[in-house]
Amino acid sequence: MTGYLSRQNLQRNRNMKSNSRKDKKILFLDMDGTTLDDKKRISKENLEALRRVTEAGHEVVITTGRTDSSAGYLRKSYGLDQIGCRYMIVYNGAAILDCETGELLYSLKLPMEYVKDLIDAARKEELYLHTYAGDKVLTERRDENLSVYLKRTSMEAQVVPDLKQALKEQPYKLLAVDVHNPDRLHAFLKNQSAWAKGKVDMYFSCREYLEMVAEGVNKGSALLRFCGLMDIPVRNTIAAGDECNDLSMIQAAGTGCAVANAQEEVKAAADCVTRNDNNHSAVAEIVEKFIFPS
Repeated sequence: MTGYLSRQNLQRNRNMKSNSRKDKKILFLDMDGTTLDDKKRISKENLEALRRVTEAGHEVVITTGRTDSSAGYLRKSYGLDQIGCRYMIVYNGAAILDCETGELLYSLKLPMEYVKDLIDAARKEELYLHTYAGDKVLTERRDENLSVYLKRTSMEAQVVPDLKQALKEQPYKLLAVDVHNPDRLHAFLKNQSAWAKGKVDMYFSCREYLEMVAEGVNKGSALLRFCGLMDIPVRNTIAAGDECNDLSMIQAAGTGCAVANAQEEVKAAADCVTRNDNNHSAVAEIVEKFIFPS
């Protein structure tokens, strides 16, 4: 498995390197549970803090498990595009996008043979599973798991009789959801762990969501790749998150921050745990402490 990086993008990145500044900082931000509050809103304090970051010449990179369309919706609807948030890491690191030019800077998808095996395994355990086609959720079942996911992401769904036949190309990820009994997701992860080794990486993005991506795909590896593309030292990076899928970028960053509402495992791995939670502008606190220290 190899990632996709076009010649055009490679040349563009070489040009970026020649103009880079070694004092430039990059703030990698998880969205749900970190930058957004529990009602999926961004506070005025967070937005103003991020505006200051970009106006000072630093980068703010949306770093999320969401799809490109869902993350793009957040970027535009909350005005992040207007304050200079140009880049997005989506699908937990499987793709890196330049939203200004529309360029795909990096891409790594799940091999179809593994996708089909995982679909079969989920069917066997009667587990809800979906993937994506364009800007739609693609699934075989319309149930409460789907309804909750659509409400949280503002996406639409296409229900199909056979997910394997409906997929026309390799997806970036699969997602298993169980909003009532997450223990079933843990059981599925355990049952698939031996088979998945060396093929697929699986981890939780919240207690109800089990992510399945190509081996090596995570937010931490995407952070390192992005720094390489931009020729910015990793020591100049700050990452903020709250869930287990944020662990890798918190560990990879020069400074890893866990918000006050983060999982205990994430807090233990972080260099800093904020006083404030996601409902009280934790991101603004991080900006003040690590981008503009007094």
